[in-house]
Amino acid sequence: MLANLRSRLLLVVLVWIATLLALLLWLGGRSEQVIMVGAGKAHSESFQLMTAIADVVNDMNRGFQLSVFETGGTIENMALLEQGQFDMATAQADAVLPEEALGVAVLYADAYHLVVNGPAGIKQVSDLRGKSVGIPPVSSAQETSFWLLMEHYGLGEDEIDALPMAASAANFALEQAQIDAVFRVRAPGNRPIRELIGDQAMELVPIHQAAALSLNQPALSAGFIPQGSYRGHPTLPADDLPTAVVNRLLVSTKDLPATLVYAFTRSIFEARSEIASRMPLAGFIEPLHDDARSPLATHPGARQYYEREKPGVLQENARLFSGLLYALVILFSAGLALRSRWKNAHRVRMGEFNQRLLGIAHQARAAKDEPQLHELKNQLMAMLAEVVRGLDEEKINQSEFEHFSFTWQAVDALVRDQMLLSKNSHRVVGPAGGNG
Repeated sequence: MLANLRSRLLLVVLVWIATLLALLLWLGGRSEQVIMVGAGKAHSESFQLMTAIADVVNDMNRGFQLSVFETGGTIENMALLEQGQFDMATAQADAVLPEEALGVAVLYADAYHLVVNGPAGIKQVSDLRGKSVGIPPVSSAQETSFWLLMEHYGLGEDEIDALPMAASAANFALEQAQIDAVFRVRAPGNRPIRELIGDQAMELVPIHQAAALSLNQPALSAGFIPQGSYRGHPTLPADDLPTAVVNRLLVSTKDLPATLVYAFTRSIFEARSEIASRMPLAGFIEPLHDDARSPLATHPGARQYYEREKPGVLQENARLFSGLLYALVILFSAGLALRSRWKNAHRVRMGEFNQRLLGIAHQARAAKDEPQLHELKNQLMAMLAEVVRGLDEEKINQSEFEHFSFTWQAVDALVRDQMLLSKNSHRVVGPAGGNG
């Protein structure tokens, strides 16, 4: 009775344990990984774009959730990414990127903007000497971009009154003519810049020599701010305005699993039109290509998505392989033809030997005296020597030699028998003649 009770209790405990394990496994399978993303200032395009991406992708139930955080900009993003505080972050491509960073996608292209107060008389970058400029804070890679530009034009820190300040403060200062210019690295059509310009006497200064700038910073390239980006009438800029452009990237840590990055990359490209309906810049999202101009390598998960439809080696070289296959078929056919001719030549040669052997056998049966049989024996030995020489020179193969040997031995035995019969007949005839 006690034993039965213990058995039942044990069974109940095992059932409860199994149920608990199944529940834990089910909950574990349903758990979603949270991807922490650093995205810059709340008013910036990068933050607004990543927020739109998160809103759309999080509704797709792909097994992960995006959580977007406001930061001071690229410099802070990269520091926090390196420290493991973020899984992904936006970055200006001309910034110093840590070794832990791998590329996921190009979000859009930023352009160097130099907005000046018309009365300040600034028509080109070199006119900034002795002027006051509102520049982004040091937590932003834009500040580094500004000094790269100044260095190229030979303007030192002691020749410019560069004032790091927030975008709103710089806008106010420029409107009040407290500063002469502001510098930003933003996508053309940027809302804060548009609001700054408005209907006021603001001008955009062209930034030439972008190709020369790229010699020191390969992430830069020559581009332009499209005509009318900030005002349709009177048009501003009046024409496509030359400037330097740089990509805004989305990067991740090396430790982020390839399967997770693949799922994320697939999600943003599949939902790009829906994301673009919330943030038009999403229409510029494109793959990050691994090439000499790229500041970092692509994450394996993202690369796997980008190369999912890439043709294999056979498809890429189909014409070459078809040509090689055609040549191989021709060579193989030629080889078969040569082999057939070689075999036919062997057959003819061995056929000739066999005919000669049959001729010797016929002559041996008809031979009347020993000298004639000895001559046939000599022919057999000469033929054997010829065939052995052909075997050594690989003109005759082993199989053919064996067939020849069988026939030759039979004919040789016939000749020897005929020689023996001839000798015996002479012995019988000789004494008989003597007695007579």
